Amino acid sequence: MKIHTLDLEFQGLDHSIAVFLLEHPSGLALVECGPASTLPHLDDAIRQKGFNPNDIQTVFLSHIHFDHAGAAWVWAERGADIWVHPKGLPHLAAPERLYNSARQIYGDAMDRLWGEMRPIPMDRLHAPEHGQSVDLFGMPMVAHYTPGHAIHHIAWQLGEGAGSVVFTGDVAGVRI
Repeated sequence: MKIHTLDLEFQGLDHSIAVFLLEHPSGLALVECGPASTLPHLDDAIRQKGFNPNDIQTVFLSHIHFDHAGAAWVWAERGADIWVHPKGLPHLAAPERLYNSARQIYGDAMDRLWGEMRPIPMDRLHAPEHGQSVDLFGMPMVAHYTPGHAIHHIAWQLGEGAGSVVFTGDVAGVRI
């Protein structure tokens, strides 16, 4: 599995928000998807790697904050399955309360910063149990509940043993 780090150029800044594109001969997946406001940058970054954004099959979210999951609805509309903590799943299925709460903080800057957020159909949403292994192109992707930054936080472990990679979201130091 090849892992590409894609910079979303959030608000015109380099190295602020990134996602991971997982490339396998059997398909493509994302870890995180960023906010809807950065979708044009993400689509371009995927194309620059030689892929069609519509070919993303799965999105793994560490948590539902807008910088990590704001555009998840777009990927679901394009046919991807979305994996999210069970406590975050209802907020992606019906994001109105989450969105309106954030709008109270960001006010008129909400759309510019984060973009739109729409409901995701339940048949596209999946909530793993702690320690559950999800098959990703024949490799295990294990969900580790890691509350702290958010009660609905998951660190995703790709592979097993010394050769595994852990996508920590916001529970470890951040580096692009």
